[in-house]
Formats: sequence, structure tokens, C-alpha cells
Amino acid sequence: MKRALLIGVIISALLLFNSCDIPLNDYQPKSEDEKQIIVLLNTYLDARNKGDLNRLQSTFHDNGVFISDDGIKVTKAEIVNTESEWWVMAGKLELLNPEIKINGKDATVLATEKHGTHFKTAGLYTLVNENGHWLIMKRE
Repeated sequence: MKRALLIGVIISALLLFNSCDIPLNDYQPKSEDEKQIIVLLNTYLDARNKGDLNRLQSTFHDNGVFISDDGIKVTKAEIVNTESEWWVMAGKLELLNPEIKINGKDATVLATEKHGTHFKTAGLYTLVNENGHWLIMKRE
């Protein structure tokens, strides 16, 4: 009986946790910079989900780097030399529950990355504002 109750509580908590996810597009920006960051991240997501390597590359700073969850590092210059399938193999990527922190010309975005229906991971994006445009410096 206690075990069934515990399992019920765990399942309820998981359902509640998943129902509280806020997609990137539902995030309410608090400033013009946050609006621009949302546009940048949506461009990144769309390019990545479509395997559009040139567009994906355009979302990164010249010194930008992508670090995958398993530690593979890809610089901005290397993005166009990767296989587009590598970027989409885990399914459609969505960003949930973004937390945006801006400090002058630098920003961080911590978000839950939902990879298709397979799994969720944490993603940390470090951004820089160069000449009035936000770019990804690092994704880890």
C-alpha cells in the first residue's frame, strides 16, 4: 500500500513538472535585448532542426563554439563541415523554461533542451552583443 502511494506521488510530481514547461516562444521578454535574444535562439533552433548549417553558423560569434552533451566541440568555422544529420539526430530541439540573465554586452540563457520525445537536458548558452547583434559565444 505504501509503495503504491509512493509511486502515485512520484507520477503526479512528474506530470506536474512536465506540465509546467514554458516554451521559448511563450517567454515574456522584459527588454528589447531579451526580445533580440529570443529571435536569435529561435533562428538557432529552426536552423538546427532543419539541418541548415549556413544559417546555424550565422547564429554563432566568430569565436563561438558548440559543445555537445557528450563533449564534442564544434567551432563556428567547423559547423558547415559537419553532417546536417548530426544536428537533427536526436529529434526536434525545443528550448523550455529559459532563464535569461543580461550583464551589459554579455548574457547567459539557461534552458531545458527537449530533444524530440526522447529526453531532456540542460543547455547553457553564453551570448555576446557585438555591434548591436546578439550572437552565441558558447553552447554547453
